[in-house]
Amino acid sequence: MSAFDLAIQAQFAEVELERAQMHAYQSEIALPFMLANPFSALFISMGMGKSIISATAIVDLILEGHIGKILVVGPLRVMTDTWPTEFKTWRHTAAFRPVLIREDDEDPRIIEAQRIDRANNPDRQWERESLELEGMDKKAIAATLDKREEARVRLRIREELATSRSTIHFINREQLVWLVNFYGPKWPYRTVIIDESSSFKDYTTERFKALQKVRNTPGLITRLHILTATPAAETYEHLYPQIWLLDQGKRLGRNITAYRSDYFTYDPYKRKFTLRKGCEQEILDKLKDICLVLDAKDYLNLEEPNIVMRPVRLPESTRVLYETMKKEMLVTLPDGTEIEAETAAALSSKLLQMASGVLYETYDLLDADTEEMKKVKRVHKLHDAKLDTLKEIYEGLQGSPVLVAYHFKSSLDRLKKAFPKATVMDRDGKCVKDWNAGKIPMLLIHPQSGGHGLNLQKGPGHNIVFFDLVWSLELWIQLIGRLARQGQKNPVLVQVLCAVGTLDEYVYQLLSEKTDAQDKLFSLLKKLIRQYRRTRLKEVTTFV
Repeated sequence: MSAFDLAIQAQFAEVELERAQMHAYQSEIALPFMLANPFSALFISMGMGKSIISATAIVDLILEGHIGKILVVGPLRVMTDTWPTEFKTWRHTAAFRPVLIREDDEDPRIIEAQRIDRANNPDRQWERESLELEGMDKKAIAATLDKREEARVRLRIREELATSRSTIHFINREQLVWLVNFYGPKWPYRTVIIDESSSFKDYTTERFKALQKVRNTPGLITRLHILTATPAAETYEHLYPQIWLLDQGKRLGRNITAYRSDYFTYDPYKRKFTLRKGCEQEILDKLKDICLVLDAKDYLNLEEPNIVMRPVRLPESTRVLYETMKKEMLVTLPDGTEIEAETAAALSSKLLQMASGVLYETYDLLDADTEEMKKVKRVHKLHDAKLDTLKEIYEGLQGSPVLVAYHFKSSLDRLKKAFPKATVMDRDGKCVKDWNAGKIPMLLIHPQSGGHGLNLQKGPGHNIVFFDLVWSLELWIQLIGRLARQGQKNPVLVQVLCAVGTLDEYVYQLLSEKTDAQDKLFSLLKKLIRQYRRTRLKEVTTFV
């Protein structure tokens, strides 16, 4: 096989789906709408595939001879994981390689900038002298110069990515202001797609003002699409900035003041604008030509929940530790702590812990009162990748209640710290009433305590996120069934946070196939252990 053939084979290695496998509402309704309406909004329920709809539109535009580059803006995790994964998963998009305009923290150039002591660099003598005049000691000067050098390297990498020849660029919304300032009047992106456009609901934010500046310059943007499931989850005031980006005020008024005057009543005591009766329909009528609304309940079977795997990328340092634990059943953490897995059950537990972000250390400690040895657990934090993804999911829900399933005690502690307003499912189920009344924005639940006997489907909640994977098929089915059951008025969306390249993916696959995950998992791990022991035995025999 030639080098070219190998390159093509590698390029399509992750392809799983064909264009023909798109849902009819995706290929026959949403896609033609986007292509026919250069400035339009796709308000589509979560889990209905707005990413692949938009990615397909991008591909079709390029194949039709679209002029100019294409920019996709969205939350960080969505840009680093969701969109790249979509492009690799479908055959008709796999040939394209979008560029993410974001410097990788583990880029060798950044690591090098962090490692080298630049206090002795003669080219930066003037900087060092300036810091000395400020009264800094040598250690502080060295640290400051290192940080400045790292910032320079990061900026250079970002500029290289922004000017790369790729037709498709991704950028997280936090970097949009920098990108607008970097290009100025030479803005090259004729098409802009904003994923989770509800993050542009506030017209006072810098990101909105930056994009507004580009939008106000004739000819710079000739096609703009906004995507979200929740354009006005909290108030119809939030709809105006998003629609302005499409039509520059033609439909809802020249500015926010005019919009409020036409459709809202102001309460000076509460300092709050309230939508006047009948105005909701009036607003929607004005938007019907540029907005497409797809409700999951109209296209998806409510009896079957929509289960989506959300890939989570582990930091490189954690990935190395994970592979070491998997192969050698022993790891040494950066602080020198050694942690060993002695059995298949222990190894499986530790690998799943690492996928979720921690690693338990168990050791014996003398109890001063009883003078007996007792087992003590210490939790070592490895990463927050899953927490970061959950935060983005929670933000995207815009107040819609979510059920978060956890397995490890450490996960519960971390979730409570990250989401102080979350409620933990009580043993007696007393919070069920508040959940069904829509008073609980996030309910933390352990599958063993919430898998049976709870009717949580009577309220507005229809979202589930599995933070940790469960082994039990029964608990998996039962927990999902707390929401996906008769009486549920909305399609249930189940999002499973899976750390890429870990046992998370294996357990998810088994659960999706309705297979007993724990039995299969233990079988796999026992095989890995046998292989490891045979390898170690050969090494010892050879040495002797």
